[in-house]
Amino acid sequence: MNKIPAISVLVPVYNVEKTLKRCLDSILNQTFKNYEIILVNDGSTDNSGAICDEYAQMYDNISVIHKENEGLGPTRNRGIVEAKGEYIYHCDSDDWLKEDLLEKAYNNAIETNAEIVIFGYEIFTENNNEIKPYKDIRANKKIYNDKEEIRDLFIEQYFSSFVMMSACNRLCKRKFIVENDLYFPPLRRCQDMAYSLALFDKLNKLSIMDESFYCYVISPGVYKGRSYNEKIELYSIVNDLANEKFFAWGKLNNELKCKLNNLFCEQIANYSAHAFAVKYKNEWKKNSQWLINNKSIVTAFKKYVNIKKSKFMKLFKLALILRSKWLLLIISRYVQKKVFE
Repeated sequence: MNKIPAISVLVPVYNVEKTLKRCLDSILNQTFKNYEIILVNDGSTDNSGAICDEYAQMYDNISVIHKENEGLGPTRNRGIVEAKGEYIYHCDSDDWLKEDLLEKAYNNAIETNAEIVIFGYEIFTENNNEIKPYKDIRANKKIYNDKEEIRDLFIEQYFSSFVMMSACNRLCKRKFIVENDLYFPPLRRCQDMAYSLALFDKLNKLSIMDESFYCYVISPGVYKGRSYNEKIELYSIVNDLANEKFFAWGKLNNELKCKLNNLFCEQIANYSAHAFAVKYKNEWKKNSQWLINNKSIVTAFKKYVNIKKSKFMKLFKLALILRSKWLLLIISRYVQKKVFE
């Protein structure tokens, strides 16, 4: 490409040979054409790297970076460093875009002069190669110019939806990203949440669109499945980051502390139930013992306030405090059975 692109579309790639072409074709089919695509191949061991090279040979606006495996955060960061566009857009390689995403998001960014434009996204489930619509996530249309109002909005949405936390449903000014040194942390999971806390700490102008343009697929993936311990520890990291940031914003009163602790406990309980009964069912003894021995998590559950009157949370808390692995397993199996009935 000779001219400077309006948008740099950054795509991290790791062992996604089955979905990569679908993703790239959806970008190439955009009604908006002034963009570059930067594919960052994070040491793929399947045919993903070859697919990247194939598309780069066919299209002048596609470039490829091959590097050693480092994880999603550093891979996104490499794309940011290489980006030349006025705006940056992140797209995951197992998802796809509606054809007017770039056009409408860019037009909104130009009209509002917002540092970040956020739009909705649709969630799809994939099982046995069958993709079905599951949920539509979006927020109310509005332009925010006040830093405190933006932070209040973020805190509100932190407990109600993921619309403010995903990297893939927002268009960001590259100047805003670079001048504020906003790069992804080196985490294997939950990077988007940690990164969003940093973004909203610096954000002065935000535009929200009430349309959904991104299509997110819930399916087994390499970036989406680490060990049980690592997942729980990452929940702890993000919870600590949220507490620290909300405190720095002057927002961390007792009510918010309780809400953060409740969310943290619910995330752990819900994930653990799936892990013990389904995902890591052969390792449930080891994993449940690790959870029981984690003093900080047990302390958090002791402080848990069951506002929603959830029987599952009541029993999970009891099992954890009683240090009963078998009760944790029984509760997990029961709730997973009810979920999938």
